Amino acid sequence: MLEYFSYSRLSTFKQCPAQFKIRYLDGIVNKDESIEAFVGKRVHEVLEYLYNKRKDESITPIIDELFEVYHTLWKDNWHERIAIFRRELNWEYYLALGEKCIAWYYRTYYPFVEPVIGVEQSFDFELEDGFRFIGFIDRVDKTNEGKITIHDYKTGKRALAQKQADNDLQLSIYQFAIENEYSTETDVSLVWHFLQAGSRVESQRSDVQKLKHKQDIIKRAKSIKSHIANGQVFEAKESMLCNWCYYWKECPSKYTANPYSGRKYT
Repeated sequence: MLEYFSYSRLSTFKQCPAQFKIRYLDGIVNKDESIEAFVGKRVHEVLEYLYNKRKDESITPIIDELFEVYHTLWKDNWHERIAIFRRELNWEYYLALGEKCIAWYYRTYYPFVEPVIGVEQSFDFELEDGFRFIGFIDRVDKTNEGKITIHDYKTGKRALAQKQADNDLQLSIYQFAIENEYSTETDVSLVWHFLQAGSRVESQRSDVQKLKHKQDIIKRAKSIKSHIANGQVFEAKESMLCNWCYYWKECPSKYTANPYSGRKYT
């Protein structure tokens, strides 16, 4: 029984229905993760620490403190089932990559005086009857005039072009969640921070865009519900992305464990 939806669930279903079934219907939990995902989590945690310090204590940590937090989080969370797909690289490269992301953000946005009202802000709402969505927003700002900005941090290599950002459904879901929470027409801006690329992209949704995005989101969710209700096959979609999937043993198209998992931290 699927109780709720999220952007990651919609994205996983589109990318590979078989992986969606394994993770979200069969409930199989796999401890393997990619080094890229690991770095992303640690960088997000550092930025969460930074803004909580600003919001709760009115303190701006120096960058050396953020690096110390980052290294502690890295060591405390490292495990032996982190996969490095690019064999020519090692953990030290990725450790430095996370530092680079943090340094760029710090240089760009210091002294962090944004009107923050939410850090890792959770949401849980019905986009339409029977379609409940949950998730977390990296950061939400709100000015005294009521203008809201939704921020999302990305540590991947590729940055979105403007057209891609304008059509992105993830932050559209976040906007619907914020508008639902405030129960009013709100001036909302969407901002992506591409930390590795060192760039920022902004977008706003027109009423026409919001209607189209809502229709697209519900269409994807209905497709998932239809698969479940009609007992349809959740087919595997093989692609380059399989290298970052750690459900090979459960996958109907694979017969071994992912060969890229298990490089040890030494």
